[in-house]
Amino acid sequence: MLPLAGCHQPEELVPPVANKGINAFTAYPTWEGYHTADESGFPGEIDYEEHTITVQVPYTYPVESDNVQSLENYTKVYVMFNLDDNVTVEPSLHTIDLTQRYTVTVTDQQKQKTEWTIKAALKKSDACDIESFTVRDIDVSAIIDKNSATASLIYFEELKNVFADYTLSPHAKIVPDPATKAFWCSPDQPMTFTVIAQDGVTSREWTLQQSEPTRVESGMRQGSGKLLWATKLSAVGVNTLDITTSVAATDDHVVINPHGEAPIILDAKSGAVVGKLDLGQYLSPTKSYFITSDDAGHLIISNLIPDDGGVFRILRMKDVYSTPEVFIEHATTEPYGKHVSVRGDVYGDAVISAVYCGWTSTGTTSTWRWFVKGGAPVSQTPVWTQVTGMSKGWTNGDAAYGGTDETSDYFVCGYSNNTLTWVDGATNTAKASMVGELTGNEQMLAVDAREFNGVNYVITAMETSFTWGVAGAMWIVEAKYPETFTGRLDDEASPVVYSLDRGSDGYGKYGGRLNDGQNSNAFVDVVLHTSSDGYFMNAYFMFCNGYVGCVQFDCIAQE
Repeated sequence: MLPLAGCHQPEELVPPVANKGINAFTAYPTWEGYHTADESGFPGEIDYEEHTITVQVPYTYPVESDNVQSLENYTKVYVMFNLDDNVTVEPSLHTIDLTQRYTVTVTDQQKQKTEWTIKAALKKSDACDIESFTVRDIDVSAIIDKNSATASLIYFEELKNVFADYTLSPHAKIVPDPATKAFWCSPDQPMTFTVIAQDGVTSREWTLQQSEPTRVESGMRQGSGKLLWATKLSAVGVNTLDITTSVAATDDHVVINPHGEAPIILDAKSGAVVGKLDLGQYLSPTKSYFITSDDAGHLIISNLIPDDGGVFRILRMKDVYSTPEVFIEHATTEPYGKHVSVRGDVYGDAVISAVYCGWTSTGTTSTWRWFVKGGAPVSQTPVWTQVTGMSKGWTNGDAAYGGTDETSDYFVCGYSNNTLTWVDGATNTAKASMVGELTGNEQMLAVDAREFNGVNYVITAMETSFTWGVAGAMWIVEAKYPETFTGRLDDEASPVVYSLDRGSDGYGKYGGRLNDGQNSNAFVDVVLHTSSDGYFMNAYFMFCNGYVGCVQFDCIAQE
């Protein structure tokens, strides 16, 4: 009886109600027989009443370019249906010609058949947002809230006959045009603009208001991190490999330091070159080896010892237009100066730290630090500290403090420990750590820390000096509690709030290895800078022979 029972046909299960059947349809451009199934696909607009799918080919592609498209450019595209369970399409399509129409039969879960038409059309963009808006006359940028279509200026005096520079959605236009037509605005009388999309039909009214936006309760707004700009060092004028050591930031400028050459000043908003830093007598490969910045955007410059003799020297500058002044001098023959970090304001209260940078197989885990009170160093002689409780030593790294008090906790990293470690500032004992090791062939050599909207954030980066290993890794970590400061950075453990995209192969598209040349010294630097209004935090990264770039975060509550 068992063999006979096994021959019975199973009862066919048919769901009582059919769903949409076709949930999505995407066409992917192909080249040389290849295609990608990612965000580069063209979506299909589905009309469930007329049973049509219209592939939306951008009128210009890429959308921000002036490359007007033609359907004849897409005579062979790969297509992908997203169907409900037990729904079929006949004939089965894999590639189609977007200059043609296709008819397919869709069979739903109830075995009902309908005919569908697939066609294509060029579609102009309907995006009509303001991406940035800066009042030219006062150089104040508005805070953009796309949800409420508002641009908020933290500036409370009446604006008369002013002009603005702006960025809109690709190919959109703004009426009236504030770049060419003067406008008025006041806290009591906001200004309205209409942004018209590329399609000439879709529009949105935007309000320029002078008011203080609401902040999220604490820290950054979740998901606010965006790559503001990134540019190759060679594109901004660094023509020599293996010399760029550091990056510094102010509200308006970014400084990159190819030591021995004049530091290059970039615009903080765009990354465009605006000039060079005049260091006068201190410009040399060893006298101006490293440049960083404090919380207030002042510049700090250090030499490299013992290459520059027997005196470790720290200079300070109020801004990129000032003259360097000697701030700290300490006689020593110990190797210091490859990395210097500052927390606070060197013209107020601050702590300056410099990590031992001589190579030892076991590492030293030692740091010098100077405390600054009222704009003057408490002593020219540094306080020497050594971290205990780490699994193994490190050297050639960096240390950044979470505050300016002598017992403030701090964060360290270095080779070959390759962990980001939270250290108790009172006992100099490791509290917690996060593992940064990727393949074991990288060097974690840079760290910085800043408070943003009541929360401390730490940034660190890794680069490789080898012809193998990962290049161009960077993470930003929330440092609220030592108990949660754990896990692997690469796995994006819970404290990790941002990871720099390392490219599809994971080997670091911003590092030197895949760009202008292998970073033989593993020079890498990072710095966090919060805007003077407290609404933005910019994270700057620099990979020698690779890129310098800016990731921006905000703490603005969105509607």
